[in-house]
Amino acid sequence: MIPVTILTGFLGSGKTTLLKRILNDQYGMKIAVIENEFGEKNIDNKILVQETNEQIIQMSNGCICCTIRGDLARALEDLAERKKAGTLNFDHVVIETTGLANPGPVAQTFFMDNTIADEFLLDAIVTLVDAKHADHQLDEHEVVQRQVGFADRLFITKSDLVAAAALDARKHRLVHMNPRAVIEVVNFGDADIKEIFDLRGFNLNSKLEIDPGFPGGRRSRPLHLRPRSQPRP
Repeated sequence: MIPVTILTGFLGSGKTTLLKRILNDQYGMKIAVIENEFGEKNIDNKILVQETNEQIIQMSNGCICCTIRGDLARALEDLAERKKAGTLNFDHVVIETTGLANPGPVAQTFFMDNTIADEFLLDAIVTLVDAKHADHQLDEHEVVQRQVGFADRLFITKSDLVAAAALDARKHRLVHMNPRAVIEVVNFGDADIKEIFDLRGFNLNSKLEIDPGFPGGRRSRPLHLRPRSQPRP
């Protein structure tokens, strides 16, 4: 089965910076990246080589970028078929969501579609959190709460922009929201590949505690991830 990592985080959290580092460094691993939108703002075109198929970008180090213009399941099936046929070679898939995306429906794809479930293994959901703006974003945007709540690993970014006490407060809040997730501080996308891939961290039972509607397709109820009695740090 092909392992998959979902990379999520609110606007400006540093997903693209981390992804660039992953794709530029040589880990002896070929990675297929699926993005909702593709362009020079996302990935540096200097490291890309355009193929004849406009939806598939072959990189100089053998990695692949695929932009979604339709259904995620269809894009995954296409990648799996190409891998079987030998026209594409990759070891791992990274799905980079948009900053406003709830990772729940993305994760559901791997349980609601039998074809996808037979070919792919959801390895982990990795969420990036902006240290400077996290409190405001968590207060104002339910999608950020969901991104944190569904995470198997949390990366705090831009820690250089806040004082040590503020950083500790962010960690404290994240632990209360998601005690299962390992929390790491990363700067400028400098994260060990071992902290991102092959985590085997996705736990379906824990996701059901967050959202009882997952993965059955029922309408999700609003999250209240921070206990009402817990004052904000």
